[in-house]
Amino acid sequence: MMIGTMLGLALGLQAAAASEPEPVPAQLETFMAELVESGQYEGAIHIVSADGPLIDRAYGHADVEQSRANTPDMRFHIASITKAFTATLVLGAMERGELSLEDPAARWIPELDAEQYGDVTLRHLLEHTSGLMRDHTEALGGADNSPEAMIEALNSVGPQSVVGELYNYSNSGYALLALVLERATGETYADLLQDRILTPAGLAATSYGLPGDPELLAVGLDMPDLVSRVPVDPTSFRGGLPGASGIFSTARDLVRFGQALEHEELLSVDSLAIMLAGIEAPGSDGTNSMGWMRVGLGDESYAWAATGASDGYLSLLMIDNLEADVFAASVQNNTRAGRSGSVGLLLGVIYITELGSPESAAIPPTPLDDFLSALNTVGVEAARDYRDALDMSRAPVASAADFQALGEPDGGVGETSLAWAPATADAGAEWLELGFPAVADARYLDIHFTQIPDALQSVRLSSGVVLDAGAAVRLTSEAGAPIVRFALAGGTGPDTVRLELETAQTPGWPQIDAVALIDAADEAHWAISADASTSAFLSGGVAAHDLPSDAILGKLASQLDAHGHDEMAGRVRAFLAATAERASGMP
Repeated sequence: MMIGTMLGLALGLQAAAASEPEPVPAQLETFMAELVESGQYEGAIHIVSADGPLIDRAYGHADVEQSRANTPDMRFHIASITKAFTATLVLGAMERGELSLEDPAARWIPELDAEQYGDVTLRHLLEHTSGLMRDHTEALGGADNSPEAMIEALNSVGPQSVVGELYNYSNSGYALLALVLERATGETYADLLQDRILTPAGLAATSYGLPGDPELLAVGLDMPDLVSRVPVDPTSFRGGLPGASGIFSTARDLVRFGQALEHEELLSVDSLAIMLAGIEAPGSDGTNSMGWMRVGLGDESYAWAATGASDGYLSLLMIDNLEADVFAASVQNNTRAGRSGSVGLLLGVIYITELGSPESAAIPPTPLDDFLSALNTVGVEAARDYRDALDMSRAPVASAADFQALGEPDGGVGETSLAWAPATADAGAEWLELGFPAVADARYLDIHFTQIPDALQSVRLSSGVVLDAGAAVRLTSEAGAPIVRFALAGGTGPDTVRLELETAQTPGWPQIDAVALIDAADEAHWAISADASTSAFLSGGVAAHDLPSDAILGKLASQLDAHGHDEMAGRVRAFLAATAERASGMP
């Protein structure tokens, strides 16, 4: 088989022949009931083996406000699984001789700045090695998102890395591929999708854009504070440009799409091999491909999965290389579960139905949810005891928090969870203030960006000196990320530096990974404290699977406030205050 399973891979399981399953094993019924009861699943799941369906069930609400139940016929936004469809269309067009993967993108989109993007090919776009920013929408500030605006934004921001050198996940690259397809074939993306995938594969419940019948739509739910149930506007799926996102489908249709690929109904075996060939560029190391992810089972076996996540929705398609030839898909319309709940479900299903070890199927823990329950029902001491018993060394990364700019660089090019970013891309004046250890002979100040260094306007030192960004030198890190270097007068380094940015006038979302003072011996002294005007970390929600670190609890309190749960937010802040007092030794 060409495609393997992510489920077995993630667990390090070896491929084995599956015993003949019951229609729905009793253990699976129990497992699903526990997962739903814990609040970690709301959606539809469909699993098929060579012997027929193993499960075809739906849970929870398709529309909370209308009390409309989910059914297997409900359609969900599958977000980035759209990329697997787009890659299939591009490779199909290649088979028809309508384009070549080695075509320069500028052949089909001459509006792209040739000086910046002239070496980018369609293969680079498919493999996320084009150097394009992750999301051109970051440069649009919520304005026009037409193809013309997309190209203008990309030309304004420029590449974030050298073409072909790094794997840098780019939604914009797949949006460009959709435009290439339209120009190469003379058909719209939606028509190509219908004519070349949906109709041949029999995907009657799949469409680009919202389903025509609103009663078939599963409305996405956001639970940013673990309490509120906030319906997501279903018309707000990414951008409005096809290629990277925007397809709505069912779990049944996703399984059928996987079967059609596996059985060579949509692509030849050679084209499928191209799509699944691991990308070896740094940042991927062979674990990513054209719209899919791969993890090794050992020997020559692989697992492949396509995943999607957007406001209110999670989706997953996996194909198994066990002898039973299992295809599994899950679509969810409640983000409270998070990816942990989604993957935990399907891992449990494989343990129960395929590997015959239901005792290994485990409901993923929900430590933040359990902490909040203890705090609300028992009190601060019970919540502290609960947290003290957790292994907090596994606390989640606080994506885009100000303290992500501390220490050595740990990100790369483009969007990264390991860098600070302001709350929005175009709010205007923003600042990041950093503290440093004493440095006797500071010669340079190095600011490591992951993208959009042009947003930096000036640097204000604790001595009162202001450095203008125009006097800085541009460097590049070993990972290909931009560095802005300022020369210092020498002598004792500043205690603090305040980086002043202007985001409204600079296309793109600036992100800062690390900042250092460089001494006369060329040794770097990294920032040790941070504060910022805003943070994209605080603007997002929390997940039940998060560990209750101080940073996550601060974010939880802010989300509870934002949704009118003032009393509950007060309890969380009281816990943080009591914890701080205990840490300081105060009575």
